[in-house]
This record gives sequence, structure tokens and C-alpha cells, in this order.
Amino acid sequence: MAGHQDTRAPVEREIHVPQSSLSPAIIGLGVTILAFGVLFGLWLILLGGAIIITDVATWLIDDARAMVSAQRSEGDGHGAQH
Repeated sequence: MAGHQDTRAPVEREIHVPQSSLSPAIIGLGVTILAFGVLFGLWLILLGGAIIITDVATWLIDDARAMVSAQRSEGDGHGAQH
């Protein structure tokens, strides 16, 4: 079909921007402490590892909560909203 143009407007979706978070900086601090632990002792390795594990878990939980909250506010079309 020569000359046929689609006259429908393109569907615009909202851009997803993650929430601001201190988690990447805290994980970086944990990695730095862990690296110093390689030089100065096991207790710094354990401290850095604990910081990393704790903050990664916290970051994932916060992100999951934000995703659930966003889905509830948008209404995903799968049943009633809570």
C-alpha cells in the first residue's frame, strides 16, 4: 500500500527513574573497607563484608517496596487494587 501512513499518535510511556539512594555510596564504602582489610587484617574484611551484605539487602528490599507501590498506584489491570 503505497502512500499509506499511520495516523495514530504514538503511545507515550512515563520514563522510569529510580529513587535516589545512598546505597551505592555505602556499598562503595564497604568495598573500600574490605580492600583495606586485605592489607590490614581480617576484622576489616569482616566489617566491609557485613556492610556490603547488609546494604545490598536493604537496597533490594527498598526497591521491591517501591516497585509494589508503583504497581498499586498505576493499577496493573489484574484485579482489584489494595
